[in-house]
Amino acid sequence: MKKFLSFILNAIMYLAIVGVIVWGLPRFLTYKLGTSYPIAAITSGSMWPVLHIGDLVFIEKAAKEDLREGDIVVWQNEKGFTIHRVFALNEKTIVTKGDGNFTNDDPVKYEDIIGRTVYRGDTRPLRIPYFGYISVWSAKFL
Repeated sequence: MKKFLSFILNAIMYLAIVGVIVWGLPRFLTYKLGTSYPIAAITSGSMWPVLHIGDLVFIEKAAKEDLREGDIVVWQNEKGFTIHRVFALNEKTIVTKGDGNFTNDDPVKYEDIIGRTVYRGDTRPLRIPYFGYISVWSAKFL
């Protein structure tokens, strides 16, 4: 009986910790990174070889004047979200292109930009391999 009670208490404690992480981590990242979409999953190969399908990336808010050519930005469009590299900065729009694509995207208004990827201190985005597969899987089957 004592073992069973210990097992139940441990299970409750682990579930509470997981619940706090699942509930609290996105809220903390939203506050810390300044964007309502602090995490994004890579769902296509358009940014290969830098980002792979199933990677999870972190998104930080970026003002128009902070964006530079070469930054990887996230914007919202009618299909959902797109994560591509800034190719050119214009007065009212930016032009992006996926690293694995042959053509540039249509110009994107600055107002549609959600943010840019968080970098690891160099020119590579901070990414967590495979953690985005949950989102990739759910998009295909749900």
